[in-house]
Amino acid sequence: SQDAVDDEGDLDMEAPALPQDGLEGLDKATLKETTEATPSEYPQSEMFLDPSPDDEAAQLAEYRAQRKTEANEDLEFPDEIELHPNVLARERLSRYRGLKSLRTSHWETSEDRAHEPEEWNRLLQVPDYKRAKKQVENDILVGGVQPGRRVHVHLRNVPLALHQTYNPTQPLALYSLLRHEQKRTVVNYSITLSSDHPSPLRSKDELILQCGSRRFLINPMFSQSGNTPNNVHKFLRYLHPGQTAIASFIAPITWGSVPALFFQPSVSMPGTPLSLIATGTSLPASSSRVIAKRVILTGHPYKIHKKLVTVRYMFFNKEDVQWFKALQLWTKRGRSGFIKESLGTHGYFKATFDGKINPQDAVGVSLYKRVWPREARPWTGAGTDGGSREEEMPPVS
Repeated sequence: SQDAVDDEGDLDMEAPALPQDGLEGLDKATLKETTEATPSEYPQSEMFLDPSPDDEAAQLAEYRAQRKTEANEDLEFPDEIELHPNVLARERLSRYRGLKSLRTSHWETSEDRAHEPEEWNRLLQVPDYKRAKKQVENDILVGGVQPGRRVHVHLRNVPLALHQTYNPTQPLALYSLLRHEQKRTVVNYSITLSSDHPSPLRSKDELILQCGSRRFLINPMFSQSGNTPNNVHKFLRYLHPGQTAIASFIAPITWGSVPALFFQPSVSMPGTPLSLIATGTSLPASSSRVIAKRVILTGHPYKIHKKLVTVRYMFFNKEDVQWFKALQLWTKRGRSGFIKESLGTHGYFKATFDGKINPQDAVGVSLYKRVWPREARPWTGAGTDGGSREEEMPPVS
């Protein structure tokens, strides 16, 4: 089915919510308003003994080996990371934050300013894209040269490379830009990777973009498509064959919905230097679109007593448990819960959930940080291997 495009040109393709996304993905039948932590259901006299380091290391290795096998068979946790027991989670994940809901929770942009790219504040800001686009379209109707009229064109500051390659016996194509199209901003393109592509495409891999008369070398940042109330979209590490996502990078703005082609150097077809791997369309430019990279820490239900669960292997010291105590826990079957208290010094903790969980379930916590699009470079005809590819570029109709 074809994806719908709204009045502002945004791609409206909402993915189903998962437990790791927050409130929308949790079990609606048991979802209740969160309350303050209550006293432990365990007797106050209970004593928790930390296992010996050797025993704990062996149990952790066995558990992670089992989880890795499951992950290969079922990619339910693509953002899951495993911390080394000697790594402090509060330092390793210091730039990450928790969100009650990926789609609706407010994203505090003031916390991102310390990590903004240097040129970020110099980029073109388009607060009302629809209105600005209409104004640009109206400007086209004023002045200019009538179609079919012969004129003389004088060029200045012509690059030396054009002097060397210009052939007076062949036509020279000239293109005009619309208002502001020479200014850089964060541009967004829908991109659909060909279902025939042999492998997933990694985010930030180098591609060649052809959009209208423009051609760029880009390292796009992939993120989920769809319109969200908070304008926060999950970063995608990979774009799989047949999948559609949003590709973001810093480049001159292109007004309207313009078809785009994405190429990669071809290594499997001699004589064909570039291979068309994906197609797409230009979308409204926006520097306020937040691309959030997610990491998931998972733990193992060690003991289960009704709705109270002892969890291990998510953290490995008491201080990390205290640091992340305010974050919401979830399970892949849609339960939600909160950390009640730390147990011992090796990162075990008690958690209470909105329902009894399965012993084979995994307990997770989602953390997010903002990532920034990279800058595009104009195509100059020189390939990454030093050779010229300008004349070898496949014709674009």
